[in-house]
Amino acid sequence: MPMDISTIIIALIGGGAVGFVQFLISRHDAKRDKNKEVLEAIAALDAKIGELDKKIEAVDSKGDERAAVSARVRILRFMDELLEGRRHSKDAYDQCLSDATFYDKYCSRNPDFKNNQTEATISYIRKNYDERLEKHDFL
Repeated sequence: MPMDISTIIIALIGGGAVGFVQFLISRHDAKRDKNKEVLEAIAALDAKIGELDKKIEAVDSKGDERAAVSARVRILRFMDELLEGRRHSKDAYDQCLSDATFYDKYCSRNPDFKNNQTEATISYIRKNYDERLEKHDFL
């Protein structure tokens, strides 16, 4: 039984439509797979960024601790110089008191940090500063 042209055209169009729908479905699946890969890569990057944040915080914390220890050393050295009778300028006192403020704030934020070493020292330096300020006899 011979097919007429319209039947052949309808068959070709139908086959083409089925092929086109199959193409769209496979393309959608491929996009979903790529999106899944991208999301997995983003999740892996988020995890690595989280690890880096923790490492940066640890390094930052160590830097703050070193700065607090350095401030404590400068405070104690300043006290030694006062006890030896050495005179200081107002600027030197201001710097020492700035170190004391930083050190006190650090100790407040970090209660596990050893802090017994400077409380009386800082108090003495502040008292000495006030006396020098009243007498106007800085170096």
